[in-house]
Amino acid sequence: MKLSEEVLRQGRAIIASRLGLDFSEVRRQDLERGLARALRTARTSEAEGLLAWLGLLPASDPEWRRLAAHLTVGETYFFRDRACFEALESQVLPGLIASRRGDGIRRLRLWSAACATGEEPYSLAILVDRLLPDRADWVVTILATDINGSALEAARRGLYREWALRETPPAIRQRYFHERGEGVFELDAAIRRMVTFAPLNLAGDGYPTLVTNTTAVDLILCRNVLMYFTRDAKRATAERLRGALAPGGWLAVSPAEASADLFRPLLPVNLGASLYRNQPGGSVGPQPRAAAPVVLPAAGLGPISFEATAATAPLPSTPVSGPEEAPRAPDRGDDLARGRALADRGQLEQARALCESALARDSLDPEAPLLLAAICQEQGETAAAMEALRRALYLAPDSPPAHFLMGSLLFQQGERRRARRAMETVVGLLGSVDRDEVLAGSDGLTAGRLLETAQGYLDSR
Repeated sequence: MKLSEEVLRQGRAIIASRLGLDFSEVRRQDLERGLARALRTARTSEAEGLLAWLGLLPASDPEWRRLAAHLTVGETYFFRDRACFEALESQVLPGLIASRRGDGIRRLRLWSAACATGEEPYSLAILVDRLLPDRADWVVTILATDINGSALEAARRGLYREWALRETPPAIRQRYFHERGEGVFELDAAIRRMVTFAPLNLAGDGYPTLVTNTTAVDLILCRNVLMYFTRDAKRATAERLRGALAPGGWLAVSPAEASADLFRPLLPVNLGASLYRNQPGGSVGPQPRAAAPVVLPAAGLGPISFEATAATAPLPSTPVSGPEEAPRAPDRGDDLARGRALADRGQLEQARALCESALARDSLDPEAPLLLAAICQEQGETAAAMEALRRALYLAPDSPPAHFLMGSLLFQQGERRRARRAMETVVGLLGSVDRDEVLAGSDGLTAGRLLETAQGYLDSR
């Protein structure tokens, strides 16, 4: 597909601003091929018309994510970059596990920040499954996000062909994959249940936030995506990822993305992979507990035996710095604002106290119990979260965020029918709302993004 210089200029500018993707002259052919693919399903047959139409759409419109799917390459496979997974298996995850055991807090929060069709987060889940013989006693959260909605749908299905398993050790294939005929392998259902998939634009969405479950994360894998971003998008994304890490948390990138300058003040750690570590006493607070335990199967399995690296001792546990004392706020508005900020940093006890203070001042405001419910959910206090949500819904029966939180809690409790009704209510309430409208009590979440996430719950369950 041959594009004029003016169209190329416009395309580069609008794609960089909305998606953070860099299509400089060296990637001219990639841009032309991507736009050609997009035109096959577009409402116009001309690139000029496509770009003009997209420019009128809000940033949250699904058309942008569909375009991103045409412009990005999602090629991946299980245990891609053996050196990285060797480091995770032999040192990073054992170190985190040892630290939690020592603290008496049995929880892990992991995030695959550009998960494509799911091979990476599922590889993480397999590692966790094998490294935690007492995993039924742990609270494990594995979040997997991507801008490509079609890739997320494929990931949820958990069906893969032989090529996706080319680096998977035979013992792992035998234990976790079931052949379904015609070269198709289905990942074990217990592993699939360990991972939660959600749409996220790393370059354009707001995070870390409690709402998106991207706060105080122990380990973030963001590999083979930053290299396609513009310089500004790289720096903005790196800053957000740093803010999402817990003290002592880890960030893994690809070798092509390694940069001490970009990820400063994280410390580069030489384990044969491109890893960075947040220092204890960093800007984020202590790690929250996940909303509810993920029920994992009994394993009794040893770790994966990768060939290239000898086993090493786990890294010493890193003490988690204590929470900052939250200053007292003079009024309800300040209480909620400070409480939300502390919650997004993982400082849940202080955030909860400020929420309760706001409730004491104004018992009729629905935003305070809504935030309190989200905090209680993160602390694993389901009963308290439900109580706060019932209060929020009594005060604001048409609140989409409140119905969404109720649905997610009910799904975690196994009450699928009630959970689906709650998510269907979210979809119904948001059907006529502008997609770019920021929802009250949602910590900046737009109607379009919450609608997409609620629909994802319904489609996958």
